[in-house]
Amino acid sequence: MTPSAGSYSISARPPAWSARSPEDQLFFRLRRRGDIVVLSVRGEADAYTLPLWRRQVREAAQTARTACGALIVDATTLDFLSLRTLAALAEDAAAYRREGVEICLVTTNLRIARLACSDARTARLAIRSTVVSALTAFELRRRPGHSAARPRTHRTP
Repeated sequence: MTPSAGSYSISARPPAWSARSPEDQLFFRLRRRGDIVVLSVRGEADAYTLPLWRRQVREAAQTARTACGALIVDATTLDFLSLRTLAALAEDAAAYRREGVEICLVTTNLRIARLACSDARTARLAIRSTVVSALTAFELRRRPGHSAARPRTHRTP
């Protein structure tokens, strides 16, 4: 049978999109600034990539804990951040806060910041608009004369 405009072929091979892994959708880069760890994330953080997201955040938080430091999750280049992923980050931040590691999310997306403020699961997550402001906040807390208590969370307007 010769192919015509209305014909199609069936292949035993699945389409290319189904062979994609979470690692094809979400990319991480780990950097150190003294004892502060910066985890930069690029791509789409959704239900499909959530296990990878949590694994990478936990590994970065362990690195920060070993250095007696803090973790900054730089999401400024994310194309998408789901509420579930944001909630997972807040859960991990609460757990690591009890172990002495502060976690801060950096995003320039006002919708994410507003959503985090309005959802009870994410309201305690520290959010900054730049990596520099997050680094500065962590450094200021370490200076003599500053309260050891957790500072008020700065929110992007």
